[in-house]
Amino acid sequence: MSAIKSRSEAVEIGNGESSIDDRELELLIKEARRLRRRRWFNIGVVLIVAVVAISIIVVQTSNPTPVKAPPKTSLANFVNSMKRSNDTRFVATYHVFNFLYFQTGTIVVAQIPSPPGTKMMTNADGYSGSGRFAYLFHGANGRIAQWIKNGTNVSACATLPSKSNIGRLQCSRPSPYLPSNGFAEQDTGFVPTYVLYSIQGFLGLRLPKHSTVTTNFSPEFGSLRCLTQFPSPTTQTTCINRAGYVVSWVLQNGSGYSSRATLTSLGRHPTATDFKVLVRPTKSLILPAV
Repeated sequence: MSAIKSRSEAVEIGNGESSIDDRELELLIKEARRLRRRRWFNIGVVLIVAVVAISIIVVQTSNPTPVKAPPKTSLANFVNSMKRSNDTRFVATYHVFNFLYFQTGTIVVAQIPSPPGTKMMTNADGYSGSGRFAYLFHGANGRIAQWIKNGTNVSACATLPSKSNIGRLQCSRPSPYLPSNGFAEQDTGFVPTYVLYSIQGFLGLRLPKHSTVTTNFSPEFGSLRCLTQFPSPTTQTTCINRAGYVVSWVLQNGSGYSSRATLTSLGRHPTATDFKVLVRPTKSLILPAV
C-alpha cells in the first residue's frame, strides 16, 4: 500500500509541475505578443517622425521666402564673417551708385594682407601698417581715382578738376600715410572695409532688435546672408556670401536718397599691376577724393 501511495503522490506532483509549466508558457506567449505589438508600435512611431522630419526639410529648402535667423547671435556671426574675409587676399569689382563723393561708376578693390605675425612698420607720422591695398575708381562721367597703400606709404592718381570739369590724370610718388581725416576719407573706396565699419557704426552690436538676418540666393554668388538694419526712416541692407565677402550694400533714407554697391566679379589672385600707379608720378602727394 505504501508503494501505491507513493506512486500516486508522484503522479499528483508530476501533474502539478505540468500545470505550473502550462501557466508559465501561457504567460510567456502573452508577453511575446505584447512585446511584438510594442515593437511594431515603436517602428510606426519612428516612421511617422521620419516622414514629418523629411517633410519639414523639404518645405524649408523649397520655400522661396527668406528665413529669419535669431538676431543677436546672427548679427555677431555676420560681422565676424566679414572680418575674416577682410583678412584675405582678393580682387573684387563693384558697381557703385551715389557712393559718397565717388558717386556712380566702378571700383576695383585689391588687397594682399601680410601674413600673421608680420612686424608692423611705423613711419615718422606715427602710422603703422603692412601689406598692400589698392582701389581704382572709374566714374560714369570719366573721373578716375586711384589709391594705393603699401605698408606705411601711399600713392594716388586722380583726374583733378579743371575748367572742362575733368582734368588731366596725375599721379603721386609714394608718401608717408598721415592719420588724418583727409587720408581716412580715401579709405571709403575700399568698399568691403567701409561697409563693415558702416554696419558697426550704424547701430552697433548692442541693438539686435533693430536688425534682421535672412538667407537668400544669388545665381552668381550662391547662398547669401543679408543683414537689414532699420531705425526709421533709414534702412541699410548688406548681403554677404558664404565666405563673408560683400555682395551687395544698400543705404536708403526717408527722403528718397539711396547709395549702393554691387559686386560684379570676385577673384582671389591680385596681380602686381593692381598696385601700380596708372601713369608716371609727377606729384609728391594727391588726395584723389578732394
